[in-house]
Amino acid sequence: MIDDREYYEAFVNRDRDFDGVVFVGVISTKIYCLPSCPARKAKFENCRYFGSGEACVAAGFRACKRCRPAQKLTKNGSSGRASATLPADLKSTL
Repeated sequence: MIDDREYYEAFVNRDRDFDGVVFVGVISTKIYCLPSCPARKAKFENCRYFGSGEACVAAGFRACKRCRPAQKLTKNGSSGRASATLPADLKSTL
């Protein structure tokens, strides 16, 4: 099972394998991003992880204007690891 530290490491390393698998909501800015976003990275304690962009929006986040997570995944489909690697609480938001 993947924990928050591993998601954060993927976020900091801009790991495209996690794009579409997990979305990162930054509580200090109320913006959500793909893990591969080129924007400056938030502190670990300010990041929350979601299984879909819709879950981020429902939690009060708006899409990042740099990585445009809603547009990219709509056009290209999701990429990355199978959802079987996600914790149960993230799978429920897919």
